[in-house]
Amino acid sequence: MNLHFEQLQEQDIIQLRDISDEFTGIDPEKVKQFLAEKQNTALVAKLGDKVIGLIYGYSLTDSDDATAQFFIYSVDIHTKYQDRGYGSEFIKFTIEWARKSGFRESFVLTDADNKRACRIYGKAGMSVSDGKQFEIIFSENE
Repeated sequence: MNLHFEQLQEQDIIQLRDISDEFTGIDPEKVKQFLAEKQNTALVAKLGDKVIGLIYGYSLTDSDDATAQFFIYSVDIHTKYQDRGYGSEFIKFTIEWARKSGFRESFVLTDADNKRACRIYGKAGMSVSDGKQFEIIFSENE
């Protein structure tokens, strides 16, 4: 089967019911409400047509720089598909999606003792900036 990633589409929301037991806090109706806000994004990992993962993120701006940052809030891969490299590939896709979408950087917060998450973010090319935050800053040349 072919692994691919894309922005969450309306038809994918129904599939979230199939995996919602595996992830805490995934409620298809709440995902729909989440996506109603223009600064919010959800990306999915699919094997063939089956959704196996979900990333939630937010576009953040501050008063010093009008160029937004992409904050990766949550990364979930269905337990049946973990430990196969899908998580780091999903993060790599998300970073590239953020770069192409015009964000100046992408970041995610995690605890240093969350070894699995730290390994995945590191494999995806992110670096630790303060012990809790992994980030990747896009250069002007990219």
